[in-house]
Amino acid sequence: MPFAEIDGLRIFYQDLPEDKSAIDLTDRPPVFFLHGFTLDNRMWQPQADFFQNDYRLIIPDSRGHGESDSPQTGYSRDHRVEELLALVNSLGFDRIHLVGLSMGGSTGIGFALKYQDRLESLTLVDTGAAGYSVGPKIARIDRIAREDGVEVAREKWIKTALTWYRDDKKEIHDLMDSMMRQHGGAIWLDPQRGKYPRTVDLDHVHNITVPTMIFVGEDDRIFVPLAQQLHERIQSSVLSVFEGTGHMLNLEQPKRFNEALKVFLERSDERG
Repeated sequence: MPFAEIDGLRIFYQDLPEDKSAIDLTDRPPVFFLHGFTLDNRMWQPQADFFQNDYRLIIPDSRGHGESDSPQTGYSRDHRVEELLALVNSLGFDRIHLVGLSMGGSTGIGFALKYQDRLESLTLVDTGAAGYSVGPKIARIDRIAREDGVEVAREKWIKTALTWYRDDKKEIHDLMDSMMRQHGGAIWLDPQRGKYPRTVDLDHVHNITVPTMIFVGEDDRIFVPLAQQLHERIQSSVLSVFEGTGHMLNLEQPKRFNEALKVFLERSDERG
């Protein structure tokens, strides 16, 4: 399995397709997919299956997630942005397409604000953003982890996060449950958590000029207003709202998402 050595840490990533001679990779940048909080690269499997015949795909596990190392500290958005840049550089890419969901989308925004010249396009899926409040849920889990331990916090987090994914969404529920149970929880115990320098992305995203696609599930109530505000402020953006869809849009409607993302990536390649 491929790992990159970054800041003394081993960062895992999928590098697809395995047989790179099977496709022509000379005329298009690779696509990086960034996962959500307490998840890992496996959340992008429907996209890996769909896109690997047309693009080189890099799907990493952020520090503290999946197969990557879990240090005691270093879990700020800035750390994730610099980790991503180091991975891009280590693989020898000049420019990339960047796709991120939730925490991964926030990382994407941070990367665009600092290293926009390295982007061919930016895709934000049910994205978070620095300085945007998602309510007290995260703070409660942090407190539980400190006071009662990571195992108790994890169970509470899983119960809260997977409320939407029942009955007809059992396959998604089981996948997310598996990823969350394998998440080590070090991020909750980071002694600097809540103390890292803060910024408000909505004050700065007007500086993003690369082609930007924003996807959001209509039923993802917390993140719909953020998606709309980002769309208003990023002049190069297109907003697509998926009806009857929650936070894990890429898993809930993979066919529609894949087809729409493919059109966007191809148009971005043509502009480039």
